[in-house]
Amino acid sequence: MTRTLHRSPPGRVLLSLALVGLSASFATAQTFAVAHDAITTPGRSVKLGTKFERSRYGGLWRPDLRFKRATYRFRGLSGTVRTDFDGMAIVRAPAPSAPGVYGFEAELASPSALARGSMWVLDPQRPLVIVDIDGTISDLPEWQVPLLGGRAKAYADSPQLLRELASRYQIVYLTARDDTFDPQTRAFLKRHAFPAGPVIYNDLGLWTSAERRQLKKDEHGTFKLRKIQELRALGLQVAFGIGNSETDGWAYEQAGLPSYLRTEVSGSGASFRFSHYATLRDRLRRDGRLRTGLAGAVGTP
Repeated sequence: MTRTLHRSPPGRVLLSLALVGLSASFATAQTFAVAHDAITTPGRSVKLGTKFERSRYGGLWRPDLRFKRATYRFRGLSGTVRTDFDGMAIVRAPAPSAPGVYGFEAELASPSALARGSMWVLDPQRPLVIVDIDGTISDLPEWQVPLLGGRAKAYADSPQLLRELASRYQIVYLTARDDTFDPQTRAFLKRHAFPAGPVIYNDLGLWTSAERRQLKKDEHGTFKLRKIQELRALGLQVAFGIGNSETDGWAYEQAGLPSYLRTEVSGSGASFRFSHYATLRDRLRRDGRLRTGLAGAVGTP
């Protein structure tokens, strides 16, 4: 059930509890909270979502925390809501009138957990670029992401090129990763100084048919196409997409976007394929999507 945030009574003291730290004990249950990046445009309300889970058996199993009471705080507003069947606590909040990044908090009292997230109010007058992560900018086998994702190598020249793009475009990272890997994902982006931008995760799991479908890589294209359509429904100008897989290319092409795929193999479709980011830079310049001589400022998500 979605609630709307309201203004807190004057003088009310708000206590923040730290997110339970990682424990080396196999037997100790731990609580995890991941605040999803919210994306909207100036003045348009948006849903804030936070996933709460309780790890078991040393983190080998992380069942969702269902029907727990969570409290949101955002720019002087507060509201409470219960987590749903998927462990998601969702409230609707008004967006500020100016583009920017605005923080919010979501807290669970019992078991205690605190998540800090961001509302990204994007500028509808400025185009954006969709960027995949695994195999596109992260040079690490996907099965190693749980342990090494935060220390993954970036493909040569990919951070520099994205910073150049960020001087003209807004960057949105759209990945088929589950939000479980949020810490590793943000650590990787920060480590290599990729430009700041919201991260959109997939929802993988066994509880619902939608979650189970996304365990199949062939379904990742439909997920990404849907997210691109949602961005457009906000009035945002999606300029093009950078990915690596055939499902990325399919999603971009179905959305009518110019598609650029980092891959070593040929394939069908209209996507431009490249193996080195220097090649992509040259192609983007020829396509008029990258200005010569521009270097974007370094951002940290």
